Amino acid sequence: MASLAPSYLIIGAGVFGASTALHLSQQKPAPTVILIDRAPYPCPIAASHDINKIVRSDYGDIFYCKLGLETLEKWRNDPLFKKWYHQSGLLKATDHAADLVDKISENYKKLGVDVGAELFKPENLKTKFGGIYADTDLSDVEHLLWNPSCGWAEAARALEETIAAAVENGVHYVTTSVARLIIENGSCAGITTEDGRTFIAEKTILSTGAYTAKLLAGSAPKQPDLQVGDRIVAAGVCEAAMDLTPEQIKKFNHVPAFVLDANKTQGKSFMQLIEKFTNSSTQGETMPPTPDGQLKFIRDIPFKNTIDHPASGQKFSVPRTDLQRSQWVSPSDIPQGIRDEISTVMKGIYGKEVHGLQPSTMRFCWDGITPDNNWFITPHPRCENLYIATAGSFHGWKFLPIIGKYVVQMLRGELSEEMEGRWRWDRKFEGVPNSLIPRREMRDL
Repeated sequence: MASLAPSYLIIGAGVFGASTALHLSQQKPAPTVILIDRAPYPCPIAASHDINKIVRSDYGDIFYCKLGLETLEKWRNDPLFKKWYHQSGLLKATDHAADLVDKISENYKKLGVDVGAELFKPENLKTKFGGIYADTDLSDVEHLLWNPSCGWAEAARALEETIAAAVENGVHYVTTSVARLIIENGSCAGITTEDGRTFIAEKTILSTGAYTAKLLAGSAPKQPDLQVGDRIVAAGVCEAAMDLTPEQIKKFNHVPAFVLDANKTQGKSFMQLIEKFTNSSTQGETMPPTPDGQLKFIRDIPFKNTIDHPASGQKFSVPRTDLQRSQWVSPSDIPQGIRDEISTVMKGIYGKEVHGLQPSTMRFCWDGITPDNNWFITPHPRCENLYIATAGSFHGWKFLPIIGKYVVQMLRGELSEEMEGRWRWDRKFEGVPNSLIPRREMRDL
């Protein structure tokens, strides 16, 4: 077993950073760990800061199906996480072109796992769950998969408790904004901050998600071999929450989490697909109300925010960091384009059941997306003592209980051959392209 370094800097306290800090703090002997983010935890503009997230093992890729089953066990049984998990079940609707629900069902058979999943036709949904989906737009849907073993978790609260547990174990949490990495002679020694401080450690781990390209470009603008390139795209989606009355809570309290991902692609040109995806598709998801009585919807059609970076000669997408342009807590301030995004999902999933409901808050949720939907858990091959653990690609959050375990394995050089191959920095992006790679700009909203 390879030994860990005596000290680590983790930049970014989202799901990757928080889980890594916790798992490092549980090692014997534990190294010195400093976890840095721009705001007190949980950071309000992080992708992980959210009222709720779906927790599932339903994957067409059997690799992530197995990881999903592992993380679900933690959500159900680990005292740190189980109080935030709600096993509502999950409905997933897809079209025939994706063939996804069949692949998911096959994966459970291959793994010899009975999760109680059931396949049924769209017409059968109308009478299930008390008829609440009688008006659901299932015009492109061929199959639905019902999995009663999945659910959702209270995201910000689970993340906060994860970081608190790491801090209790000795992790140092520092609130500051990182200015740049200290990279000299092909090695990373630490960071400097915007308030003028310097933090030095044996190893630095970037868990910076959608901000990774900007940080590397600003730290080493004349070193193209260190840059993100096409590996990660900063992508955002719109999400909104509605404050429900007690009667409305009763109506929605027993619904499952629902992912509606159906767009017929056969026979359509690329531009026709873009038109369909961005203007008329009910591509989105929702979950049951939170304990605070909020009902959330997400439009699963991402966008990017491309900028020029003259110092490095690059163009790449970056998140909006000003809350006034990325989060709205007053209904009257919500831009109409954002309202339309969410309204499409609300009406598509619930039809007349959400008549009269208006968002009370809206936000952009940003994440780092990879072309192949695999994360990065890897050393940077051209910078010693620099490691990358990020790019959740809008499906990493559910792995909060376990993802840090695999980062620690990477740091020790103990990842399995398959994991190392999937998560390495230099890999070929082959196979089915990630449909969440954004094709539109934020300004299009």
